[in-house]
Amino acid sequence: MTDYKATSDQWNQVQKCADVVGSSDCSAILELRARIETLENAAHKHIVETNSNIVALASRVESLEAAERQASKVYEISKPLKLTAIQQEQLNALLRPGSRPSPNSSQIRSSLVERVRKAIFNNGDDDDYNDEARAAIREVALWLDENTGGDAAWMLNQEAER
Repeated sequence: MTDYKATSDQWNQVQKCADVVGSSDCSAILELRARIETLENAAHKHIVETNSNIVALASRVESLEAAERQASKVYEISKPLKLTAIQQEQLNALLRPGSRPSPNSSQIRSSLVERVRKAIFNNGDDDDYNDEARAAIREVALWLDENTGGDAAWMLNQEAER
């Protein structure tokens, strides 16, 4: 197919032909030109609106993903834990890299939540402290996530949910 491109002079001649002579061919050509320009303008407007909608949608998705990432972080603690020196020492021993504290018989097969609860609350057996123990684990997981980004943070969060 040959691409024809009319010049301004040629379009002026077609217009004169339609105006002066009243040629139906010239009038039909001018009508087709007007319809094509209308379609091109509508297509351009549609493209601009679609691009704008895509940008807005992408922005909303990014906002939702950011909110989800924030929500998936560790829950905030309303008040900080107050540990005794012994409790702090026990907790530090548990968190020290490469340390393997020797478990006593009550710790064997116990969950990390139970072990942390006992470390924080002087071997307390009260299940009411599980939320505080979970919060402590989550704080450690948050620190690990922010500073290492490794699997340890994920594992701690999974353990906190047990």
